[in-house]
Amino acid sequence: MQDFFDGPYWGTGVGYVPQLFHRTDSFRLFDPRGRMAVHRATDRHLVLGRVRSTGHEITLEEPDRLTLLFPWAGRITCTIREEMTGAKTGGVLAFAPNRRRTVVEPPRRGGPFVADVLTLPMAVLREAQRTEDIRPGPISTHRLAELYRIRQRVALMLTTDEAGHPVRADAPETREIAADLAIAMSDPDDRVQSAGQRRVAQAIALMRAHYAEALSITMIAGHLGCSRRSLQAAFREMGYPNPQEMLAGIRLDAVRVMLLSGRASVTESALGCGITHLGRFSQAYRRRYGEGPTDTRRTRF
Repeated sequence: MQDFFDGPYWGTGVGYVPQLFHRTDSFRLFDPRGRMAVHRATDRHLVLGRVRSTGHEITLEEPDRLTLLFPWAGRITCTIREEMTGAKTGGVLAFAPNRRRTVVEPPRRGGPFVADVLTLPMAVLREAQRTEDIRPGPISTHRLAELYRIRQRVALMLTTDEAGHPVRADAPETREIAADLAIAMSDPDDRVQSAGQRRVAQAIALMRAHYAEALSITMIAGHLGCSRRSLQAAFREMGYPNPQEMLAGIRLDAVRVMLLSGRASVTESALGCGITHLGRFSQAYRRRYGEGPTDTRRTRF
């Protein structure tokens, strides 16, 4: 994996845009004094980037690659053939090869827009689906568990130190990300509609909706009408982390969003996202993202 840091970029013009995509036709910062910085990592097939921006619009073309966008702070809106779609903090967007106009907006409470970007050749994705014996489906975001697992991996691969230099984490190989994408982009008709799978999907939805509350796995199981043990078995059957690890990861992701936006201190962010064991929090955060929470807050731009 080759890593390097580009930016910050000042002013307007296509020449200021790092080559995350196949072709950029136009680029404009909303504020002439604004800036955009990109930390990029590439290998033979995979292109990753972390974008920080004070706000911009860009028109680009990606003719043969799948694109995933994971906003950590702010909002992104994309227009494709006059159809508009978007995602805000904590969301995800997935695109088949296309030409699109993208508008990036920073958080209203201050701080830059921050998002991770992944592009992968469609040929690599289709090969992974053949290897996994999965029928290809539409490019969509209906398999959120796999997509958020990819988001965590991408975050680790793009970790930088205070000087903006890449920090080596246990980066997964391209084929591992492609395998997760093969499942995430599978044909919905191929999905096993078991009771266990429905429970997992419902449990994850509850976690994402109520992570800031005093939520426990026993409470989630009770809400779903099953035992804690059967819920754990369903997660294990689907190949996911156990429910407690999944909930902890969702809370850590939420903390990271708050730290990147600069809205609160580390302690306030952790407590506001349902984390009560502060002694273990920093260690768990570092394991997940390759940097401490204070590092994330200090290097927002």
